[in-house]
Amino acid sequence: MARLEFEAAVDVKATPEQAFDYFADYHHVAEVLEGVSRWQPIGAKTGGVGARYNVEIVTMGVPLKNILRLNRWRRPETIGWISESGLIKQEGGFRFKRIDGGVRIGLRIAYEPPGSVVGAALAHRLDGMVRRRLERALERIRQVLEASRSSL
Repeated sequence: MARLEFEAAVDVKATPEQAFDYFADYHHVAEVLEGVSRWQPIGAKTGGVGARYNVEIVTMGVPLKNILRLNRWRRPETIGWISESGLIKQEGGFRFKRIDGGVRIGLRIAYEPPGSVVGAALAHRLDGMVRRRLERALERIRQVLEASRSSL
């Protein structure tokens, strides 16, 4: 099965440091990404390269479980991850680029659906849903970061 990729970006009236710190707190994932039913650290390390998370995302009523490990962490520029296990192999990350008046937050996710006819059919149905969820998540992130900045 071919590897599928998604990329999107949103411009936010915040600093790269504020955006990075927001994403560095794993508690925020469920606030902005619909379908996330679990995003829990495995062990004491909750941030930085090597932090691992037990993740469950419900899609079309089906819980998809993964163990994700952070493999890139450079404040205030990037946070990235790879999957260690799970039905759908994935990798991705956020980039934070200073722009005039704020930060551009870029999200990239690449994933490999299960390699079968059923996997291909599932991937085709899921792709549009995943893209819409991630675009809505970026918009919610913009709203949250701009609202928190205006309340300072």
